[in-house]
Amino acid sequence: MLRIYNLSITILGSLFLLLISFQSNAHSESLSYSVMKDNKPIGRIHIDRIKTNDMTEYFFESNVKLTFLISIEVYDRMKVIFKGSHMLQAQLYRTLNGKVKVDNYSTWNGKFYNMTNKDNEKKTIKQAINLTTANLYYVEPLNIPYVFSEKFQQMIPIKKAGLRRYMLDLPNGNKTYYSYTNGICSLVEAETDWASLKFVLNRS
Repeated sequence: MLRIYNLSITILGSLFLLLISFQSNAHSESLSYSVMKDNKPIGRIHIDRIKTNDMTEYFFESNVKLTFLISIEVYDRMKVIFKGSHMLQAQLYRTLNGKVKVDNYSTWNGKFYNMTNKDNEKKTIKQAINLTTANLYYVEPLNIPYVFSEKFQQMIPIKKAGLRRYMLDLPNGNKTYYSYTNGICSLVEAETDWASLKFVLNRS
């Protein structure tokens, strides 16, 4: 009985040390943005970047409410996982007034990326993905020609559009501009299917 008790204490101690080690190796950075339309706040965006050893995870969540002739509520949730500079997985989930509009999965299988959407349509990308739109909030895309779009599940050209300002020309005809201060994205100007919006970094 004493031997079992000692063994239990040893196992619990090892698990505790493992948990402490994991927590000490993890580093989290959070950003929040106010979503503005016509200089009025209509929503918020929260992004976390968590680094643990050579793994990096991005968590993106937003909720935006627009009122035209009808009320529109858009909810986004995104998760992107990297090992080193190599993307392993990307997920994007979006609802419009509670109805699923986007449910995308992109996963590296060791040779290429398998991709599916809410209609279970499938496609692949064979090139390695090193930068996605999730990265753009934390990394200024200096000398980067393409980024991966979690929404469109394809590589999109990114072009310089001024001093520390860059443009994504999206496949649906919309454009998104990213501006940077001290290497962090401080402003996003986004054309959407519903309105032209600004994401303004909250500095407090």
